[in-house]
Amino acid sequence: MGVLILLFCLMIQQIPVGESYPYGISGVENGCTCHSAVPTESVNIAFEGLPEHYEANKTYTLNISATGGAESIENHTNLGGFNLWMSNGVLSNFSDDVQVFSDNEVGHTTEGNDQRAWAVNWTAPDDDGATLIRFRLHVNTVNGDGVPSDADEWNRKFGSLTGVNGGPSQIEPVSDLFLYGVPIVLIGLAGLVYYREMRKLRAEADAEEE
Repeated sequence: MGVLILLFCLMIQQIPVGESYPYGISGVENGCTCHSAVPTESVNIAFEGLPEHYEANKTYTLNISATGGAESIENHTNLGGFNLWMSNGVLSNFSDDVQVFSDNEVGHTTEGNDQRAWAVNWTAPDDDGATLIRFRLHVNTVNGDGVPSDADEWNRKFGSLTGVNGGPSQIEPVSDLFLYGVPIVLIGLAGLVYYREMRKLRAEADAEEE
């Protein structure tokens, strides 16, 4: 009996209480599932500052914010948080609202947990070629009661961009000559082969009749 009580006490210690990671968390891939299980479109994420095509070594200021989502209670303890991951380049902070987990990942701090807008810097890689930069952004809005639950709502954004000298959007369009000329040539060759084979069959048929 004493062993069972001890195990129960240890399990209770592992249950999260109060605010859920108000200091931010890294490695967010599947979402803010310790709050609500699935993302919701009621959280409108604005992610501004990324260029359509990046320039090598240039630093961009990225602005992240969310509207909608969870309604704050009176005397709330927090408002929300975020996690941003980018596959290449270097992410950095310039305020106490954001912390750096690695060159590729940043999130909110305890101070940054009391708001729904943040700003970070991203320095592009030293090449502006065809490197595909992928990003993953999660933003969580909480009601501030200090208890992670379905009353908190979150959403996410995924995307990618390439350098000014490469990437899918930089592929040159196929010329009309190649687009239409090649099929015409192939059709013409097929017709010529067909014509020659038919003449050959007719010649053989005429020879057999003689």
